[in-house]
Amino acid sequence: MSSTATGFQYQVWLGGSLASHRRGRILKTTVKAQPSEEVPDKNGICLLFGSDFQEATKEAQRAWLTWSQEPGRVLLLLPPFKSMECKLPVEWKAQRRQTLVSSKEHAFLDALAPEVQYELEGQLQIAQSIGGTWDDQSLCTVYYRKHPHSGVFAITCLPLWSLVVLDWVPALQEWLGNLSELGRAISVESQPSSEPAFLPSLDHFTVLLHLLTAHFDSAKDALEALQNSPIFSLDPTQAAQCLQELQTQGLVSEAHPTNFGRQTLLESPYAPYAKELEALIQ
Repeated sequence: MSSTATGFQYQVWLGGSLASHRRGRILKTTVKAQPSEEVPDKNGICLLFGSDFQEATKEAQRAWLTWSQEPGRVLLLLPPFKSMECKLPVEWKAQRRQTLVSSKEHAFLDALAPEVQYELEGQLQIAQSIGGTWDDQSLCTVYYRKHPHSGVFAITCLPLWSLVVLDWVPALQEWLGNLSELGRAISVESQPSSEPAFLPSLDHFTVLLHLLTAHFDSAKDALEALQNSPIFSLDPTQAAQCLQELQTQGLVSEAHPTNFGRQTLLESPYAPYAKELEALIQ
């Protein structure tokens, strides 16, 4: 199977109970998905009911997570979900929506919107390239990856098994193809060095967001303002260390987020806050 938009080759698997569930028939028809009740031993995209993952043992959850983090692999959790917190790969939860959603920029997502029953919360990256948020900025599709060269653990509110997708087969294939690009295997030449990749922590994001609240003349001014901030709270020593690390990694220049820093924010769960803060000082 290949994406009509990217030409990227990918295999789609149906994991857990989805492999034999009637909802899996739509995916077998639209993207030629193959059943795999156990963790697959090959690369590709594996679709799994969110409830299956949430109710699995910690050992089984770790097995799925470990599989997903190899380059060229994507684990995608689909509705339905249980209303419970999950701690892998990081803390997240899904709960029943109380309002309808829409997506003016993504016709395929908008077609599925009337059937969306869940909303997501958690410290995960937003899949902006495939419509990661709805028009009301609630989360639609999010993901986790250990570092920029890992595979992807993703969660979506989209009921991709809906009968609606029979009228949107190319769009579904394109959407999955673009998702697979996030976890695609990279060439040996582009492999990173043995130095571990930098992953911003909550404290790093706190400093980045704080730097959007005003135009600071220096790092010293920014750190002093942070200690008096009515919005953020962070230990002074930790704040100084985080700012230094952000500067070293190229996310901040002096006391201002770089383009890379802004992009990192926009691809994080804190994107809505970043946009609001930037709007206040413009």
